[in-house]
Amino acid sequence: MEQITTFVFPICRRGFILNALKTLKEHTPYAYSVIVIDQTIPDAAFEAELREHCDLWIKTRKNYGFAEAVNFGLRLAPTPFITVMNDDVVFIPNPYPNGWFQGILQTFHKYTTAAAVSPMSPREPGWGYGKEGFIEYLTFEESQDAENIKRLMDEKNGQMIDGITCWGVTFRADYLAEIGLFDERFIWGGGEDYDWGAMCYLKGYRALATSKSWVYHWWGQSKDEPDGLDEALPLARPYWNKLNVLWPSGYDQWGKDPETQEPLRRLPEIARMPL
Repeated sequence: MEQITTFVFPICRRGFILNALKTLKEHTPYAYSVIVIDQTIPDAAFEAELREHCDLWIKTRKNYGFAEAVNFGLRLAPTPFITVMNDDVVFIPNPYPNGWFQGILQTFHKYTTAAAVSPMSPREPGWGYGKEGFIEYLTFEESQDAENIKRLMDEKNGQMIDGITCWGVTFRADYLAEIGLFDERFIWGGGEDYDWGAMCYLKGYRALATSKSWVYHWWGQSKDEPDGLDEALPLARPYWNKLNVLWPSGYDQWGKDPETQEPLRRLPEIARMPL
């Protein structure tokens, strides 16, 4: 069977990735490959187990940050779709014969100009970003029941949001090649999705989050709590208002040396070129 997508997991902590890979296999009945960009402190036992679940395991000598690590995997993926996932994702039952990824593919089929599609999470769906506290439609335990996910799908009735989130997003590889990869000045996890989305729309494509696909995201467990808000907000393009808020993020675990946990580089002041 021809592989349809390559999963790219950039990791900087060890606590979640193995469960993500195990649930991916359980709930994704498609042919796919897995690339892990491992930026953790060396640990022989962990690495041996991790490699059992990977088609390609890349161990870096330092923490390059989120955007640059993801770009490593995007350049190497040979499939028509490429899926980037955080390590604190758990794949859950969806009420489709082929699971959560079927809803992703349906969205690409319906919206032919879609260059990227993100699933929703029962813990913090796309329409909840920026609201005070979490929107938790389902607890983790409730999310393990496909009937509960079906109820959410029926409630949202195919709702889409113009905007992606890089805790989980599938790219159409040919459109991605035209639009370009992430700006690697976004060292931490956050902001690179707004910037890429802006470039996507400038090229005439769309970036969508779909309520036809659901994956549980623990939200913030693969990185430190957001910090440096005053420095981070200028990175979101001022005209990128298709989402109703700016996603505040600053330095976190991404971009810090795994040995010392000190930032490797300063935050950039602006993203790419001015308007």
